Parts: sequence; C-alpha cells; structure tokens
Amino acid sequence: MKKKYYFLGISGISMSALALMLAKKGEIVSGNDPQSNHATELLKQNGITVDKKINVEAIKNADVIVFSSAIKQSDKQIRLARQMHKKILSRGQLLGMIANEYEKVIAIAGSHGKTTTTAMIYEIAKIAGLNPTLHLGGFRVEDGKNYEIGDKNVFITEACEYFDNFLYLYPSISVVTNIEKEHLDYFGTFENQLKSFEKFKRQSQAVIEEDLSYKAKSVRHDKSGRLNFSLFHEKTRLLRLHLQVCENVNVKNCIYAYRVAKVIGISDQTIKLGLERFAGVKTRFERVKCNKFEVVVCDYAHHPTEIKNSIESVQKIYKGRNLVVIFQPHTFSRTKLLLDDFVKTLKGVNSIIYKTYSAREKEEDGISAMGLSEILKKNGAQTCCAQNFEQLMAQLNNFDKKDVLLFVGAGDLPSVLHKKKFIT
Repeated sequence: MKKKYYFLGISGISMSALALMLAKKGEIVSGNDPQSNHATELLKQNGITVDKKINVEAIKNADVIVFSSAIKQSDKQIRLARQMHKKILSRGQLLGMIANEYEKVIAIAGSHGKTTTTAMIYEIAKIAGLNPTLHLGGFRVEDGKNYEIGDKNVFITEACEYFDNFLYLYPSISVVTNIEKEHLDYFGTFENQLKSFEKFKRQSQAVIEEDLSYKAKSVRHDKSGRLNFSLFHEKTRLLRLHLQVCENVNVKNCIYAYRVAKVIGISDQTIKLGLERFAGVKTRFERVKCNKFEVVVCDYAHHPTEIKNSIESVQKIYKGRNLVVIFQPHTFSRTKLLLDDFVKTLKGVNSIIYKTYSAREKEEDGISAMGLSEILKKNGAQTCCAQNFEQLMAQLNNFDKKDVLLFVGAGDLPSVLHKKKFIT
C-alpha cells in the first residue's frame, strides 16, 4: 500500500533527492519549503507539490513526516505532527531505511570532497554496467539531477556527519576523505566529531581513508584549465587521466574513486573511462557564462580549507589575472566558530562578503557577513560587504571584465545570480 510522505524542508539538496526517489518508487510525496531553487523546480517537474506556507491539512493526511537538519524540534510543523501522533523521521533515518534495501552500500563521508567523490564513483559504476542507485548532495552537470534509480544491488550515497546522520548507515564500503573542524554547533568539540567518525567507521565492513602510497605525478592544467595527471601506486603507474574538471583537489577525489572501484572489481580501463567522462557537479568549481566578466567560477566551498583550495586553484589556472572572491557565509554560527580560519584564508585576497545564508539561524547565533567584513578590514584585508544583489553589482562595477570572479559558499547566491541573469 502506498504511503503518504510529507517533507519539511523538501527543497534541501538531500531532502529533494530522497523525495524524488520515493516518488519514483510510487509513494505519494509532497512537502513544505519557503525557499525556491533548482531542487524546487525539479520536484515540481516530477509532480511533487511544494508548499511555501504551513499546510495543516497535508500534515494531517500524511502517514510519515520527514524533517531536515535545518528544521528545529521546536518548529510549529514538528509540534503539530507530534500532536497528531504522526510517524516522524529525520533525513538521516529515512536515508538509512532506503539504504537498507540494497545489497551493497557505498557511503562517502568527510569534511570536504564527498559530493564530487560520490558522483565520480557513480559514473564509474554506471559505465561498468552495475546499474547503481545514487543519492547525491549536488546536481550533476550532465543532467542536473541529484539522484538516480538503479537496481537493488549497489547504492552510492553521501554520508553527512551533521546531527550524526551518517550513523544510520551500515556501509559495505565507506570512504572518509578527511576530517576537519565542522558542524561544531552540533558536536560542540572536535573530539566529539572525531568520535562520531570512529563510530561510522566501526559500522562499515570496509573503510577507505588516505593512503600516501597512492600519488599523482605530472599534474598540470591544459589550455581549458582541465586537470591532467598520472596516477601511481608506489612506483607503478596505474593511469594517465585527462579530466573534464579543473580543481586540484580532484586529484584526491579521483584516488578515492579509483580505490573504491578496485574493491568492487572494476578494471583500470573502465575506471579511466568513467573518470574522464565525469562532467562534474554544479557549483563544484564550475565555470559559468557571464556577459560582464570573462571568467566566473562558482564553487560550493564554505569551509575555510575548501575556500583556500578554490583560491589556489584559480591562481594556478588563471596565472597573472586579478582575483576577486565573493563569499557568502553559510550560517552565522559557522562564521563565529571558524572565524580565525576564515580571516586567515580571506585576508590576502580582494573580497566581497555577501549577505549570510542563515539556514533558519538568527544573527545572534554567531557573526554576520557585515561582522566578518569589518573583522577582515581590521586585519588589513581589501574587502566590503553587500547585503543584496544590487549592492553586489555596484561593487563589481569597480572591477575590470578581465578580472576573475570566484563565488564561494553553500548558500543561495548562485541561484540569485541565475535568476538575475548575471550568469547562465
């Protein structure tokens, strides 16, 4: 019998993927989200209703309520669902339930790189004929989708540590790309974060972490900025790769994808084909078209280390060009908790700090975009703050069209730029 699912925060990247997967299975799915983005349009195109305001009747009629990590337990809709004695699942619980339906689960965790690594592994597995199912925290460049339905053999998913969501997964193979201070608003301390990762690894049948015996040599960018390198294991050359993606951190992502593929028995030739066909994930160091500037790159980087990597990649690919970093902080609490690292990363570049993406937080929960901009100025940085699109455009008018613009952050700025037709 079909169940009726109602998602709170349905336009979130992972939530929308789960909603679409359930709908494709024949379940009745709808949800609520005040924001409107690419995920919202994808949901509507697939016949899923997205309410902008609280829909009491929809909650009343639902069999299961699913909520994202951005929804607080004090939320009116959660309270209403409890009063109606509805079955309530977190995003992580639902993902765990779906994953349990598959014979082999490949879960990619870590502070950075998990979306791209997940998508790379999927591309390899697809070309190998494994007909995998995908749950992705981003939209693939080639088709704009964040999910794919295959058979019940292989399930490939991101594994997010926020609110310990990844502990609902029991992977056949897990990848831990790296661990840095992140989500301290939940974990409290880095030690607690490390403990959660250890639990996740204990729940996995096999764990793939950094192995320095795998190395990249002859790393370079071609005229289009695309990454080329040779992959070695110890002294043995495994592959020469000519990727479609640019950023240098993709070397590590490729190594993780290669190692997972070998564990599940895929040949080097097929791995090479998969990695070279991989077109990337939207807003993961994605070069976009812009009429006013020659080079514009959008990157999801929102942690200081990720931003640092993005800046260094731009400086290598576009040598000698003036760089302008436009950063939209993601939550007030993250800005406060990682303030010293943000300052260290941004004080050496020209920057514009765009209005914070609050993700349901309040300004008193941390430091605002304006606050970060002022602190950067006190540290000698060339920076300013833009509280809306019009202010941002006024600031960008001060730069030359040959300057390279790097937009970083996990908020809604890329969507705003698209809607205002600044980028296409």
